[in-house]
Amino acid sequence: MSKEKPNMSRRGLLRGDWIKQIRNRGAKEIEKEQADQEPQFLLKKPEGQSRRNGGFVHRPPHAVPESEFVVGCTKCDACIEACPPHAIFRTPENEGIFAGLPILDADSQPCLMCDDMPCVPACEAGVLRLDAPLAMGVAKIDSLACLAFRGTVCTVCAEHCPVEDAITMEAGRPKINDDVCTACGVCLYVCPAPDNAIHLIPKN
Repeated sequence: MSKEKPNMSRRGLLRGDWIKQIRNRGAKEIEKEQADQEPQFLLKKPEGQSRRNGGFVHRPPHAVPESEFVVGCTKCDACIEACPPHAIFRTPENEGIFAGLPILDADSQPCLMCDDMPCVPACEAGVLRLDAPLAMGVAKIDSLACLAFRGTVCTVCAEHCPVEDAITMEAGRPKINDDVCTACGVCLYVCPAPDNAIHLIPKN
């Protein structure tokens, strides 16, 4: 799936301007909603792979197993409100019993893997808890779409991954360490390939 991304130079990526852009965009969305006298957080259908019909339900970090999550989540929005980069969304209203449950949409706003994980202690229902696995899934590289596999020098995903050793470069090509990757989606968000070369899938 092709997608629109913010215009940004490679120099801007290397400076870390993408993090500022993520945070600023989330803040602007909230300001717009407040101006329109709508709810504080965006009620929109995610554009990326967090959609249930996309085959991957992208819950926040430290989520309990899906069967427990769906039953235990009270849809209180506490994790949404606590998320600094505004990366957590409500599942769209047309998703029936799943509507309102928190999901991530890395194509719009990746999880930045905050050091203090404020979304976890904010969850009074206990469906986000530190003894649950940190990983939300795992990222996979499409070698047919990846610029580095097609002869172009590109290290963007490895440079910006917030998880140490989750992505390494081998012979000029990115390699994802499945045991370390958390599927935060930063690599997907910054990937400059025309057809995104990063996909998020459930972790086995």
